[in-house]
Amino acid sequence: MHFAYPHVREHKRWSRISQGCLNDAGDTFLERTFRRLETFQLVSKVLKILVVHNSLNDGKSMSGVLRHYLLMAKAWIADGHEVDFMVAKAAYPQIQGHLPSVGLVCSDPWFDATGYLEQTWRYLPAYALRTLSAFWISRRKSYDVVYASNLLIFEVFPAWVLSRRFKARWCVKIQHLLHGQNQRVSFFDRLFLISEKWSIWLSCRFAQGTLCLSQSVADQYKRLLVEWRMPSSPTKVIGCGLDLSDFDPARSVEKNYDVVFLGRIHMQKGVFDLVDCWQHVLAKRRNARLLVIGEGPHRKAIMQQVRQRGLADSVTFTGSIPEEQKNQLLKQSRMGMSLSFEEGWGLSVTEMLASGLPVVAYDLPVFRELFSKVIQRVPSRAPLKVAEQI
Repeated sequence: MHFAYPHVREHKRWSRISQGCLNDAGDTFLERTFRRLETFQLVSKVLKILVVHNSLNDGKSMSGVLRHYLLMAKAWIADGHEVDFMVAKAAYPQIQGHLPSVGLVCSDPWFDATGYLEQTWRYLPAYALRTLSAFWISRRKSYDVVYASNLLIFEVFPAWVLSRRFKARWCVKIQHLLHGQNQRVSFFDRLFLISEKWSIWLSCRFAQGTLCLSQSVADQYKRLLVEWRMPSSPTKVIGCGLDLSDFDPARSVEKNYDVVFLGRIHMQKGVFDLVDCWQHVLAKRRNARLLVIGEGPHRKAIMQQVRQRGLADSVTFTGSIPEEQKNQLLKQSRMGMSLSFEEGWGLSVTEMLASGLPVVAYDLPVFRELFSKVIQRVPSRAPLKVAEQI
């Protein structure tokens, strides 16, 4: 495969590194970690892995985190391991549609936010149910590894309980840390911050390993442990891989959009800066077109702002779409844009680079770590600075 852009060639190198880390997470690291434990001996190379991913609330929103775990599960299965996902029943269509070969364990048969994604306060009872669901999950199938997919209490606590019930080893994956986000000020945010501290204590006290998405996340995690005087736990930095066969930047297609915004439509992704940024772009380029790919709780609010400012004719919202269609639309765009306030990695940026797009993004620590030479960075929360680069 030929990559026509220098930044894509650099990205290809990072993809190889991250995919290597992915495989290491699925096999070498876990097996090496477990073999060091005197109370556990692997009798077979085949691992039975349970991924606890209780943060999925609907059948439409495909987050970067879920795409990451589906790719990891695909790699694990290819290596001969068995993988199940513990999720709410509402999320079954997403997982079955992308990876039918995984097993599904239901943590919540009732709650489905598909019709009211923006009413996030309604998620809390479901999170409480999923936190406790590990106590009544059937033991008919055993597991060697229980994998908490995020540092959320409704994923860490069930993983710990299930590891005890199945006499399995468990580890925690830290995508990002809420304590690193200055915007977390609401009542619900404070609840999540308190629960994150409990999750960190549980993982430090009982987990066999902690996996961090990037070195920036690992450094922040270690600083928190020192600040809170918690014992350190075995930590490994693991990247975020891509299947490059899904992308073909060398293929020439008609460019229908000037800029693409890809990601979950949530305030932490900077979507409320999007309108100011695009209005400034149109002031100098009246015929510019913006494509917004993704679903999330704030999509209706952003679409309303776009209409109120008279920008609707220049902006296309796709909502949730299949992965193949998403990759095709990326290739139909001339430039990628990220307005996230925080990221543990930045999978959307990685996918835009893999599609051969130049990218402008807010200057985040992880972007300096991973993409310093391949994207254009501007000061965070400065949408007009982003517009100047378009």
